[in-house]
Amino acid sequence: MTDVDDLRDLEIRMHGLERADVVYTLYYDETNNHRKLHFTANGLNVKDPGCFVLAGVAIPGGVAVPDIEELRRVLYLQPTTAEIKLTHVAKGDFIQVLRSQRLGDFLDWIEAKGLFIHYQCLDQLYWSIVDIVDSAISAADRFDLAPVLPPLKDMLNIALRRDFNTTLSLFRAFNYPAIDPKEGPRFYEALRTILQRQARHLHPVYGQMLDGLFEAAAEGDEFPFIEGTPEDGHVLIEGFDIFFRHRLTILGKSDHVLDVEEVVREKFQSFPLPSNITFRFSDSKLEPMIQLSDITAGLLGKFFNYLVLTDTAKIRNDVTALDERQKSNLAKLGAHLARAAAENRALAHRVMSLTDMAKSDLLFP
Repeated sequence: MTDVDDLRDLEIRMHGLERADVVYTLYYDETNNHRKLHFTANGLNVKDPGCFVLAGVAIPGGVAVPDIEELRRVLYLQPTTAEIKLTHVAKGDFIQVLRSQRLGDFLDWIEAKGLFIHYQCLDQLYWSIVDIVDSAISAADRFDLAPVLPPLKDMLNIALRRDFNTTLSLFRAFNYPAIDPKEGPRFYEALRTILQRQARHLHPVYGQMLDGLFEAAAEGDEFPFIEGTPEDGHVLIEGFDIFFRHRLTILGKSDHVLDVEEVVREKFQSFPLPSNITFRFSDSKLEPMIQLSDITAGLLGKFFNYLVLTDTAKIRNDVTALDERQKSNLAKLGAHLARAAAENRALAHRVMSLTDMAKSDLLFP
């Protein structure tokens, strides 16, 4: 067994992905792939990076590939429309796209054909900062806190995002995510200042627990995951191919058909995936199911960005103001998300804070 197999099996056991070996044909598109996320003199190279979403439709074994011409008729698309994109189905932000009749028709159609949506969502800022907590656990030798890592990471995410300008200045000053180990104590003390300033917005128990963890970490001298050399700093995400690799590896028994993404394809050529993983890149014009994946990825990108970038009060107000069609389409989306997770938890993967995941309960009570 290879190291890749060992890591895959470990993740399957840790996250209860018992159906990861079920065979599907998975089609993919993506949204919010910024290629690289890094610091600049004025902040980040992307103002609001939001969520990277790799998503599409999954066809279970034994289910036929549906005829997309039928969907084109359902959506009343012009014959001159070469391929179906999200813009042909709905336009605008998440709340606005819910007004589209075509969106509801699309969601109905893919369910009627026995297809599942699948997705991997990554909140890019959350992903970029949570190693700070993992490093503190190691530096402070507090591995007993492992069961409460998610709420501790949630507290850090809330505090740093609420004081984002200070956070950016701090990260630049300490060459994050490759700090000098000698600067580790000062780094964690600076983070404690932000936590204490934002304390009223944090859970009273977990906020204090995180502050205590950082106080203990400041006594350490090794800071794994976040230490390095000056040349390694200021880059939060070097490339997005790692997330493609993760997806294809976890669902390694399935067949994977990806929209052409040259940077990812080149990475796969330079550092090949295990030979037992079946995948190919294909032009969406020649692969109708990738066109469905464009709609799915675009819709989910808007949905997850809405969760991450919208505060709870605004979401409550938006839900109250929804018209009947918006409510119907929102319910259909919620049903698809629940259906995918019930079919196979590996089809529905989110890397987000607990607070942002909980916001979906406001949309799907």
